[in-house]
Amino acid sequence: MTLKTSNQVPTWIKSWFFLSSLVVTWDFCYCLLRPWSMEGGSLNFIWKPYNLYAKIDHFYGVQAFVSQDGFTGAQATMNIVETFLNFFYLYLLGREDVSVGQANLVGFSSALMTCSKTVLYWLVEPFSGYQHIGHNSIRDLITLWIIPNGLWIVVPGAVIYTLGKDIISRLGTHPKQI
Repeated sequence: MTLKTSNQVPTWIKSWFFLSSLVVTWDFCYCLLRPWSMEGGSLNFIWKPYNLYAKIDHFYGVQAFVSQDGFTGAQATMNIVETFLNFFYLYLLGREDVSVGQANLVGFSSALMTCSKTVLYWLVEPFSGYQHIGHNSIRDLITLWIIPNGLWIVVPGAVIYTLGKDIISRLGTHPKQI
């Protein structure tokens, strides 16, 4: 399966890159603008849903902010890089002087980054004794943490698979065709 043109890149992949970038931008702004973005902060009106999420996941709450836990800020900074790569991928798909294969390498890299970063985010919990999410009921954990965060593993995983197949098929062709 070699995607010949950007029109052959599935719409769901392009949509994922665009929509997820908007969500991730909202997220990294919340994280990097704490305490103003947090409940009681002057900018909290933009991030009202985070008031609940900060109670579910203490990385986003007062606890991590007060203890100066650096993971949230570090992850938010990586989100900036991820978002840049996502928009750069979409930009490359629109360029006539860039092959879809070259663009797909950027998209693959960005999706791999998203998936890996989310797996790391999940792995912090068992390695820290579930200190950020262990206080939740099973119902809240599943509906408010596992399902929403799992989306950031499942969809990028499907993107990695799809774009990876395209990249692998290109590796077997003559370089001028890539």
